[in-house]
Amino acid sequence: MNERSPLPNTHARQQIVAASHRLFLEQGYHGTSMRQIAKESQMALGSLYNYFPGKEDLFGAVFEAFNPYLILLLALENSQGANADALVHTAARRMVTALSARPDLVKLVFIDVVEFQGRHLQQSYPEVAPRMERFIQRLQRDPGVLRTLPTESLLRGFFGLFYTFHMTDMLLGSPTDPETQPAAVQDLVEIYLHGILAG
Repeated sequence: MNERSPLPNTHARQQIVAASHRLFLEQGYHGTSMRQIAKESQMALGSLYNYFPGKEDLFGAVFEAFNPYLILLLALENSQGANADALVHTAARRMVTALSARPDLVKLVFIDVVEFQGRHLQQSYPEVAPRMERFIQRLQRDPGVLRTLPTESLLRGFFGLFYTFHMTDMLLGSPTDPETQPAAVQDLVEIYLHGILAG
């Protein structure tokens, strides 16, 4: 790599990452070859290897550039509410809306889980964990609303319900009608705040 021209190198690297992102989402990780990535990036195969020694390194760069945690953090941190109930309503709606606008993020997570046993998610979590935990601490300021549970359990419950909202559409075989989506999200908010079983 020629270090005397960092701007073209940076641009080429971004071009490779963007092309890889498109191909991984369209064809899957194993269905995409380095040769295809080079062609999509409009460069010679040998030049591609100057930037990335292998496809796994390339996927790592794609995951870093399109990290789903960043979108989720923005949704949480930009959410406001006078109490825990209002805060969960706002955060859940923002998160589901953000993920609806970026279906590539869910696909990227699937690839990481299937091909790498979630390694990239696990590696990037410690960096975002304190900010995620601050969201739960904001909920816990409203006494008596949430059960006394560890922060991690409250986070798992929140993401389990709202991050997987779109995945359950696939599992149930019936995508949520955009007209009824707010009501479906509202039902999950009620489950998160008040439980599912009576009594």
